[in-house]
Amino acid sequence: MRRQKSQQTYRNASGSEKRRRSAGTLFIIGMPIGSPDDLTLRARTILGQVSIVVAETPLFTRMLLDYHGISATVTGYEGGSRGKIAILLDRLNAGHDIALVSDSGMPVIYDPGRLLIAAARASGHSVTVVPGPSALTAAAALSGVSADRLLFVGKLPRSIQQLDQFLAGLTHETGTTVMYAASSALPRLLERMRRIMPGRTVTLAVNMTHPDERVCQGNPSSLLEHISSLSKDSEVTLVLTGVKKRRK
Repeated sequence: MRRQKSQQTYRNASGSEKRRRSAGTLFIIGMPIGSPDDLTLRARTILGQVSIVVAETPLFTRMLLDYHGISATVTGYEGGSRGKIAILLDRLNAGHDIALVSDSGMPVIYDPGRLLIAAARASGHSVTVVPGPSALTAAAALSGVSADRLLFVGKLPRSIQQLDQFLAGLTHETGTTVMYAASSALPRLLERMRRIMPGRTVTLAVNMTHPDERVCQGNPSSLLEHISSLSKDSEVTLVLTGVKKRRK
């Protein structure tokens, strides 16, 4: 019975996407984190039907759409500027469907797309999500550690003092912490981890789903010996295991 209900739900959802609306819908679409072939079938369909694709980096998105043979109008959301949001809301009011995408993964995750979503909701427009790849969950899966409790950190502190304070706050964290880190910042980050939490296990998921995908796992000291071979443009997601709970 549950399976039949789910299938009916999918049919209803598919039909609703095809019907004409008096006002447009904002689709939040998950994008590939590396391999362009990870774009879902539903995402491809909707990207081919919407009037406008609003992208973090229009040129990057244009290349992905061209790969899939999708000819769509692509524009940037310019960091969520009020003027650009007002223009996009006018398009929704006029009945145009809009797709919001990021360069990789899900919009809003380390991405300013939330401002357009909030504005569309506040204006009473229909907002729906088309789930897709996420570096956050992909790296957690690759690490093989428990993901029952996840703490996500998209932007790390820049100064050494602030970074030390941040890491010190994780010394008693029992959950798994996932963070995005530039490859150039890894030496400093791992060095501070070596000083503050030397025994914790760290996983570096590098260029996930790309042909040169690489996964490195160990304590901070051991990883410091391996990161010199990473290219400067490597995309790195770091997974830090939580501290083990003491048995009572």
